[in-house]
Amino acid sequence: MASTMVVARILSPAEFGLAAMVLGLNTIMGAFIGLPFEESLTQRRRLYTSHLETSLFASMLLTGAAIVLSILMGPLIEHWVDAPGFAACLIFSSLLLLWQGPGAVSKAVARRSRRFVEISTCQALSTVIASVVSVLAAMAGWGVYSLLLQRLLPNVLYPVLAVVFLWWRGQRIWIPVRWHGERFREIFRFSWLHLADVGVTSAAPAALAFLVNAVFGAVTLGQLNIALRIVDPLRMALMGVGHNLAFSVLVRLQGDPPRLVQKAGDIASGVAVLAVPAFVGLAASAPVLLPLLVGPGWELAVPLSQILCLAVGLSLPFRFYYSSYSALGRPEYGLIGSTVGLVFMVAGFVLTAWFDGHIAAPVAFLTYEVAATLVALVYAQRLVRGGAASALLRIGRIWLAALVMAGVITAVYFRKDVPDISPSNLLAIIATGAITYPIALWVTCRPCFRELISLLRNRGL
Repeated sequence: MASTMVVARILSPAEFGLAAMVLGLNTIMGAFIGLPFEESLTQRRRLYTSHLETSLFASMLLTGAAIVLSILMGPLIEHWVDAPGFAACLIFSSLLLLWQGPGAVSKAVARRSRRFVEISTCQALSTVIASVVSVLAAMAGWGVYSLLLQRLLPNVLYPVLAVVFLWWRGQRIWIPVRWHGERFREIFRFSWLHLADVGVTSAAPAALAFLVNAVFGAVTLGQLNIALRIVDPLRMALMGVGHNLAFSVLVRLQGDPPRLVQKAGDIASGVAVLAVPAFVGLAASAPVLLPLLVGPGWELAVPLSQILCLAVGLSLPFRFYYSSYSALGRPEYGLIGSTVGLVFMVAGFVLTAWFDGHIAAPVAFLTYEVAATLVALVYAQRLVRGGAASALLRIGRIWLAALVMAGVITAVYFRKDVPDISPSNLLAIIATGAITYPIALWVTCRPCFRELISLLRNRGL
């Protein structure tokens, strides 16, 4: 977030738009290279070194294919979307995927050993280093490449830092890159389904980016990119850490699907206690927060970020049901959810653009999240009688408290047409939300309030 504050004052919306298209395609390629193997290696009951060797071999092969594909297709896409510089940026971004496979393997091994502090430390350090490099690159005039480094350099740094931890503990560092056909077949069923799931999931932001660019242009896409950068840090932090922790708990219940789904509901409602007010608060404070962060010239991003925040706040808790389906060894549920979401997203964009183009992109994003959430709830109902009814009721009561908080903030600080954009006003908004939400939660959901207090005490707050 801090690096975005600096970079947004140096680069133009059009450069952010070009970066969004490049990163959209890069995310798809990166998902095929690393994520399926990470999940497959993590969920296996028995893991041998030959599994790791095979995963590294396959990921290296896929990385080579991604680089070749970028070289061949980059110029064609650049001409098709009329985006000068797209091809060079895509090739550069694909070269940074060489570390995706080793990073996925090292993270899978750490997740199996429940070394979550190590994972968080490596991720945090890699993000900080990448942010500093990104700011320096932007100040040096690297333009779009600084945005690519901001997003992709952590993937390069993570396996390097993981090796440092292994060396510090005196564990084995080097794993040969070899092919074992039998080991590949053992992980193939889970991998190809999860591969398809992450491919479709990763295709959603890329499809949205290209749709926005085609209909509204790179400048509007840049505004959407900034809006997403307000939402993504918190979303990625909650899902990255939360999924790893939840998966380690849920995988132990593989043999008892009803208990597994019930536990996923408990996790979802527990996450919602903090996540929902956080995203609703971001949405409420966006007219002050966003101009303070990125400066003038990004006014169109304010309503976009508000809708995106509400969409993520609505869907994020229910994402942990997909974590439970992954732990159950049923990645096809996630594939169906992401496919349905993608179809509804495109349809939502087309219909909204026809009636009111100003909100087409965030409405399409919201449509995707709602559709994927509904699919998750349908499968919960199929696996256990009553499904997610209990979790839905609790999360609904949490939302009621968060909306009361947002209403108070709006009534107090946004009565004027032009809000007071100052750090002191932002701090006052945050303080008002921090006071109002627990009181409202105490009224709407006493068990949720007790859970909130427990979470704050455990973190020494």
